[in-house]
Order: sequence, then structure tokens, then C-alpha cells
Amino acid sequence: MRSLSMSPDTADGIVVDRSANTLHISRTYAAELERVWWAWTDAEAITCWWGPQGWAATVYEMDVRPGGRWRFEIAPVDGSAAPVRSIATYTTVVDRCELAYDDVFADAAWRPDGTGTFPTSVTFTSTGNGCIVSVAASFPDGQALQRAVELQMADGYAEALDRLGGLLDGPSTSEGETIMSELSTITSADGTTIAYKKTGSGPAIIVISNVAEDHTGVAGVAEALSKDFTVISFDRRGRGASGDPQPYDPAREIEDIAALIEVAGGSAALTSGSGGCGLTLDAASALGDKVTGLYLYEPPFIVDDSKPPAPADYVEHQNALVAAGKRSEAVEYFMTEMIGVPAEYIPAMKQDPSWEAMVKYAHTYAYDGQIMRGLQDGKPLPADRWSIKAPVAVAVGGNGEAFIRAGAQALAAILPNVTVLTLADQDHSAFWMAPGPVADQARTFLLG
Repeated sequence: MRSLSMSPDTADGIVVDRSANTLHISRTYAAELERVWWAWTDAEAITCWWGPQGWAATVYEMDVRPGGRWRFEIAPVDGSAAPVRSIATYTTVVDRCELAYDDVFADAAWRPDGTGTFPTSVTFTSTGNGCIVSVAASFPDGQALQRAVELQMADGYAEALDRLGGLLDGPSTSEGETIMSELSTITSADGTTIAYKKTGSGPAIIVISNVAEDHTGVAGVAEALSKDFTVISFDRRGRGASGDPQPYDPAREIEDIAALIEVAGGSAALTSGSGGCGLTLDAASALGDKVTGLYLYEPPFIVDDSKPPAPADYVEHQNALVAAGKRSEAVEYFMTEMIGVPAEYIPAMKQDPSWEAMVKYAHTYAYDGQIMRGLQDGKPLPADRWSIKAPVAVAVGGNGEAFIRAGAQALAAILPNVTVLTLADQDHSAFWMAPGPVADQARTFLLG
């Protein structure tokens, strides 16, 4: 165990503070603060460095907000020891400034193992040309601290922070480094960091993702569009590398899109599929001439009795499930009550890796539920919600459901410049599973 006398706030090293039963570990990085913050708050990024040398991390849940949980497992890659599981519950989240969480060890069923709770705080300090990360892990008494020292917990933390340094500061030699280097960030109007990816060349188009996905969820259509457009895809609030201040307000998401339009040069087309279409329309209405056109794929409006309406208490129920830590149940509720998946299909769906990805972003179902309020009630679309002069394409899959086509026609009836298109031989999944045909249709409509 290395034990250094220097202050953890001013120098790299490890300090064992027996008077306060606390371990302090510090590291200084050349990377900018925003990038270091993302490495600590993105589930995919943290798996690239979390844990001591020779160990691999798996993140099962990461909800970076007060009351949210970070559930992870680390295990030696050579199988020489049993996996170690932990559940960290965030108590403080200050964007790009501080994370604090209560950490407990867990058994294979993700139940606390009874060894106690270990409060941990992580602070991020910009140095102008880099960032200092300071970790303080607290213990209930001197005996617990001594056990941590004997188990070389601080050395494990230090090795993990060394691995983070290699990821942030070294050459791009791993998938994780490539992921990090391809994202840029902007600061939205309320000070929130929004991460985005910019590819291609030509007229600008912003791809807006759906519920429970970050920018990687729309990577296929973004790549297909980049042949003819400058494409910006981004992590919406509460997803990926972007911030998530509370309380959530859909208006802030429109401000995020406005900031991205400035990155694009002051104007851009917008495109989205399924539930993301509500935000896309709201943004186009609010931002006026900055939006040059829209391509919407199968917005899930429910305007008649061709599909049961959304539950009236959908948002409140989703929030309650997430607040209770029942994130998987929140996904199940969405699938059965909103999508209409038969309950007997759910167990098989839970075995697919995509289920855990949806669980990670379970809190976003309520976000999109707020945006979609009034659009899935089995009633006519509100005639006064949108005022859009830009041309709008509403595409429906040739194999799509009747309620989707009814919603498309309803939108065309209340906006002056809407064209309803059919994408032959496709269904609701085409925006993700058939990005080529989707991009071809969007290109033809938007560019002529």
C-alpha cells in the first residue's frame, strides 16, 4: 500500500486518513473536464477502465442522478478469483463537478451482503488545461478502514484511475478510446453538457433518437444519411454522455436541439422515428426558420379506436417504478401497456442483451411520456400545438399498423405542408433495422 502525505486535492497519490476513517486517491489528467466526467458517468465508457489491472467490468445499471443506482460487477479476466458485485446509490450529482454515492457489496442475486455501506465522493476540478479527479472513500470505523487497507482497496482504485489515464491521454488503440474521441460536447442554454457526433458533409440534418437509447441507437441511419448530409446525432438528456439535471422539462430538450443547430451553421433538417417524432415536431414548431424540413418515420400517434390509448397515469407510474428501483419492471410496463407486447413474450425478451440497455435508460420512458401527452389518447391531434412552415414528410411502413397510418393522415390534416409517404415492405422497425431505404426516402424528400 502506498501512503503519501500530500493533500489529495493538490497532488496525485493515496492518503490514508485514519482520523476520519477515509481513503483519498487523486489523479491529474490532461483531458478536458467534460471528457473525464463522461468517462465516469457513461456505462459503456466506464467498462473500459473501471477496476484494477487485469480485471474487467460489466455494468448492469447506471442511472446517474440522486437516488439512481450504479450496479456493476468486476472480475479477473483470467478467472483467478470470484466476481465482485457492488450497488452504488447516488446521493449527489452536480454536473461536471461532483458525484457522491453509497456503495454496498452484493451477492449473486444483487442483495446487499451485509458488510456495510461505504460512502464515496468524487470531485472533478478543471485545471485550465486538464482535470483533477479526487476520490474519498469513507468507512464506518477504524477496523473497516484497516480491512480496506489490507485488501488493497486504495491500490485498486489507483490502478483503475491509471487505466482511465491511459484511456483519456493515450493514443486511440482501443474501442473505448475510439468511442470517446468521436464525441464532441456543447453547453445548452441551462448549462447542461450535451454530447454529439458530427459526420458527413452537405446540408445539415439532426437525427433525434427514440426513448431509451443514446446516439448509438440511430447510428445506422446517421451513417446512411452522411453520404449526402452533414449529420449530427446526439445523446439526449439522461442518456449517454449528456447531462440530466432535475426536474426534467421537455422545453430544455428543444434548447439542446437549438444549440446543435448552431453547431450545424444556423439551420438544419430534423429526422426521427417512432416516439422521437413528438420532440421533433415540438422543436420544429419552436425553432421556426432554423428548421429546413422534417422526415418523420412512423410517429406512434393514437387518434382513434384502432389502438387502445396510453394509460392516463403512464408518466406517474413510470416515475414511481424508477423511484422504487424497479427499472426492469418499468421497461416491462412500457412494452406491455404502450407497445402491446403479450406478457408471455417478456421472459424471452429479458434474455436478450438489449433488455439491459433499455433498463439502463428506463427513466427516459417518463421523459418521452411527458412529450407525447395528448398525442396518444385516442382523440384527434391538438390543432394548436404546432405551427410549422417547413416541409414535413411522414413515412409509414408498407407493412405498418393501421393506427400509424391514421396518425399520419391526422397530422397531414392539421399542418399545411405535410406529405404522407409509404416505405414499401417495411414495418415500424425500419428506422433502425433498414436504415438504407429510410435514408434514401428522406434524401429524396429533403433534397429533391
